[in-house]
Amino acid sequence: MTKLIGPIIHSGKTNRMMMVLVLVSLAPSLVAAVMRFGFAAALLVICALAGAWLTELVIDRRQAFDGSAVVTGVIFALLLPVTAPWWLALIGGMLATGLGKHAFGGLGCNLFNPAALSRVILMGLIPGAWFISTAVTIDGITTASPLARESGLLAPTITGLLSGSIPGTIGQVAPLAVLAGGLMLVSLRTIDWRIPLTFLATVAFLALVLPPGIRIEGHAPWLLGNPLLHLVGGGTLLAAFYMLSDPVTAPFTPGGRIIFAVVAALAMMLVRFYTPYPDGAALAVLLANASVPLIDRLTLELGPPPSLEPPDNL
Repeated sequence: MTKLIGPIIHSGKTNRMMMVLVLVSLAPSLVAAVMRFGFAAALLVICALAGAWLTELVIDRRQAFDGSAVVTGVIFALLLPVTAPWWLALIGGMLATGLGKHAFGGLGCNLFNPAALSRVILMGLIPGAWFISTAVTIDGITTASPLARESGLLAPTITGLLSGSIPGTIGQVAPLAVLAGGLMLVSLRTIDWRIPLTFLATVAFLALVLPPGIRIEGHAPWLLGNPLLHLVGGGTLLAAFYMLSDPVTAPFTPGGRIIFAVVAALAMMLVRFYTPYPDGAALAVLLANASVPLIDRLTLELGPPPSLEPPDNL
């Protein structure tokens, strides 16, 4: 007989229930993407979901029906540009589950957010599949990502960003839908409010105070002193509510989560301001994930004992 050692705290929410809540919160973003891009977006979501779930089924049948692979596949799909080929979505879903999760021991053991890890790896291996050219035309609209720094681009409008008329990834087509889904998760205490709030506040602050890089000054001056553009453009909202808030890859203590969010925001904004790459959200998530062991060690050793909150508050 196995002896249980207390104390044991349970919120009443199972892994499956939490994954269902995450999927419900993602539904508005998925609907908006399909309405905007049609079958192309639907195909990417289906392929990424199939790759993630089938990989889970092959590796560990017990976890295949808890919903975690489905969530991973959907989030990875939302990180894809609509011009990505279907096979990239399939491989990305497989990589997210196989390498991002099971290579570290399965659910609850992964060090990095699986969707972010898969995106960064594939972006390094197949960079051409991730970038939308300034010449691409979607539904009669020809423009580039609002965070791009190519010469000759026009400054994006807030109306264009909120309406999804400026191409990016399929998860960026409706930032208000992502925000609504994220706030739903916060209100249901499925994710810790400290992480998205600190991350978004730090992004806004850095957008105001960081000095410009040469590439921004010459080609995209609208990125300077414009917090709203950095908040609703690129992968900021997806990172805040769906990647950084992953309880497995975030720090244990409340104070540690705040430090973690600041690290992620700083990394993302440094990429946006001083490198040729226009976004940096997924890379920032991985860098913040890598800092978690150190953050946990410092906050657990130097700070007060962590509060014993139910698991759904993590």
